Amino acid sequence: MSVHVAGQAVTLQMPVLEVQSLTKNYAERTILRGVSFNLDQGQRVALLGPSGSGKTTVLNCVGGVDHADSGSVMIAGHCVENLSADELAHLRRRHIGMVFQFYHLLPTLSAGENIELPLQLLGVAMAEREARVRELLERVGISHRAGALPGQLSGGEMQRVAIARAVVHRPQLILADEPTGSLDTATGAQVLDLLAEIVRETQAALLLVTHSPEAVKHCERVLRMQDGQIVEGA
Repeated sequence: MSVHVAGQAVTLQMPVLEVQSLTKNYAERTILRGVSFNLDQGQRVALLGPSGSGKTTVLNCVGGVDHADSGSVMIAGHCVENLSADELAHLRRRHIGMVFQFYHLLPTLSAGENIELPLQLLGVAMAEREARVRELLERVGISHRAGALPGQLSGGEMQRVAIARAVVHRPQLILADEPTGSLDTATGAQVLDLLAEIVRETQAALLLVTHSPEAVKHCERVLRMQDGQIVEGA
């Protein structure tokens, strides 16, 4: 988008993620109460709050896993709630990378095949897929484990595979839900360093749900939630 200021064309960068007035109820319980915030390209944002404050529900609504009762989610200029199921799946495959606490790797695929899968779903040519997978295996330090199945990997190795899988298709937005929650302190610190470095390199926006003070240190901005609302940082 361009505007003219003093006769000069100035490009205004659209936020990668725009969340406006999200509400969500489950049965008689209100989970989200008008949640609003934006993320810009390359921005690393931590979403904090006690259990039950609505953090994971926000992440699920942003990722299209769940649907808000009202409000809107815009990702890379696409209004999520207006998309069909097929359009939403395409948006997620192209623009979103996800990292979970328990990895969610496919157990019958090797480390390399798990990383390659998003590119296969997008129809990327084999030579390009192989080059990107090889590059990322090296980048996350597990080239020697490319042929190993998830059951043969340590927790730290599995999370490295998960990070590589989340960024292999070069998404604009990475959603991470407690990515170090099942790791020991030392391994978790290594994984956080790696995730932050890759986000800086790719200039993706990162929304990180966490309870970890160490994870917060890798973010530029903190949003604090309580009782379904953002009470700080929006």
